Amino acid sequence: MPEMSPGTALRQLQQAHAGLKKARQVMKLARGDANANRAVFKAGWESLAKAHRLLAEIPLAAVDEPVLTKQLAVERYSTALLVRLRRLLRNKPGGGVGGDDYDDADDTESEDEADDDEI
Repeated sequence: MPEMSPGTALRQLQQAHAGLKKARQVMKLARGDANANRAVFKAGWESLAKAHRLLAEIPLAAVDEPVLTKQLAVERYSTALLVRLRRLLRNKPGGGVGGDDYDDADDTESEDEADDDEI
């Protein structure tokens, strides 16, 4: 099996990013539907698992600066999805399916900081 090239690694990272975006779109479409929570959570979780498998398959030989930069972007996006899934699981108002924060920007406040504000 031939070694993976940086170009192939970038395509793999783009595939992971696209899967995460689809999961976020599912969350956006299911907004306001309380019956869809479990299905949305499952779709998001499966997307996260697939993205992490794709990231883990990239060998050291295929890593260069553009690959690392794209991997950082995918990891940030997956972290933002994970935060939303956590909110959905907690049924926290303002997050998950019922929230309005579905832009492609990353969260500016960490979950721990948000928890500290509630105390």
